[in-house]
Amino acid sequence: MNVLIVCHAGSRVGLGHLTRSLAVARIVQQAFDVSIRFLIQGDPIAHPELQQFEHSFLSIGEDLTKMIERQLDTSVPQLIIFDLFPEWLPIDLAKLLKNLRAKACKIIAVDGLLSHQDHLDLIVMPSFRCPPEVVESQGAPVIYGWDCFLLNAKAYPRLWCRGSHVLVLSGGADVTGLGQRLPRLLLNTLPDNTQVNWVTGPYAKQPDFPESSTVMFNNHQAPSSLDELMLDAHYAVTVYGVSFFELLYYGIPTVVFSPYGNKDDDELGLIAKENVALVARDELDALEKLRNLMADDEMASALSIAAQNKMAAANGGRLVQALNELLV
Repeated sequence: MNVLIVCHAGSRVGLGHLTRSLAVARIVQQAFDVSIRFLIQGDPIAHPELQQFEHSFLSIGEDLTKMIERQLDTSVPQLIIFDLFPEWLPIDLAKLLKNLRAKACKIIAVDGLLSHQDHLDLIVMPSFRCPPEVVESQGAPVIYGWDCFLLNAKAYPRLWCRGSHVLVLSGGADVTGLGQRLPRLLLNTLPDNTQVNWVTGPYAKQPDFPESSTVMFNNHQAPSSLDELMLDAHYAVTVYGVSFFELLYYGIPTVVFSPYGNKDDDELGLIAKENVALVARDELDALEKLRNLMADDEMASALSIAAQNKMAAANGGRLVQALNELLV
């Protein structure tokens, strides 16, 4: 079966769509006999996992629809999966979707294209919530829930223990410039002898680390995988996004916040009620909560256990089940 995955990535949108698409590719490849191609619109990146698949990039200014149709001239995929940034959708997307279905392509949308539900075969919401009008629509069926998260985690969780390693994730592009502010705030907040492992995304500016003899800052430049860094962490601070749920999967006691205004308020409010992580209002509140978390082993252990239990079913099984039903 030929599969085409179309997604966005770049300095303006970060790495989340591509990371999630790679997780989808891995899940599909393990479950089916497939040949997978990637078409990525955005800034080119030498992603190690991407090298496993045939792939091509096109710039933001190029016509995504024409590029897809050009690929259809040489090989029509049986399955096409879209994970697109909402603000970059092609104007003629509806026409493209109709054309794809006319060629007997099965079409899946990941976390989007809700207004095109009638032209899709399946919508996968990697979320614990979904608008009721989408779920109840007569269009493409929707799957969502804690077992629908598409994680790129490739190792097994470990039992949490206290320690001094803090992992900081500011996003693949760090569009709000946390790397220029947060390190100094961390220095003024963290206990002596803390080791901060800061991940600089492939589209992010270099962080501004202060000189310090009390806190050690380690910069990890666009690592090929976050698994070992997450497993090494005793605590984490992260912006809300795909990697947050990987931290939950590994049971890392985590403080999460959104630097993007009130865009994520609804989701973060529900996460707070689940008691799987500490939800902060902003970066200053995040550091205060981190300091309290590092001083409270009972809280950290409880968060770790609750997070692992909640994410235990996020192994791709729900997606494979839906694909089996779709491709019959």
